[in-house]
Amino acid sequence: MCVYMKGVVDRVSNNSCVLQVSEIIKTLNPKSTITFLDMAGEGLTRGRVYIRVSRDRPQARQFVGLCTGQPGSSFLNTRLNRVVNKGEQKECVFGGNYNSNDNRVNGLYTFVGTVSFKSHSEKSGEFGICTNSGYKSVGDVIGYVESGLEVLKEAVQLNDITQVTVVDCGVVVPL
Repeated sequence: MCVYMKGVVDRVSNNSCVLQVSEIIKTLNPKSTITFLDMAGEGLTRGRVYIRVSRDRPQARQFVGLCTGQPGSSFLNTRLNRVVNKGEQKECVFGGNYNSNDNRVNGLYTFVGTVSFKSHSEKSGEFGICTNSGYKSVGDVIGYVESGLEVLKEAVQLNDITQVTVVDCGVVVPL
């Protein structure tokens, strides 16, 4: 059920409503937000990855913005780009580059599920998610995978990870 509030709810249909992002952002915990990335691709069962982001850094707030599309661009329809150290310790998946999908994110990964993000401009950036422990490089750690790591581990097993696309993304809104 939706409560229609002028200027907040754009439309109501089929027992669902579309809310303006600017109003949703106001309801989020300013210290910790849960975002999601829905992944799909040939040979991959569609799955959702929930990422808890600590919003105390500019890169973390930008990551949340790219999940909601607030800056005008988003991770929607971006793809995973590569796997580093496939099948080994220090395995890491990269993706989400809105501008070029060339995946040049760097970060310090200390445990499985660590998420890092590197921005290239106010409207673009790339993420890296550690699927095995120990990967190290340079950048900002912004959060961790709360659930759905198995989706990424399944994607790593594919012959061509670039066929995996972010088919939906957003934030979990507290009720």
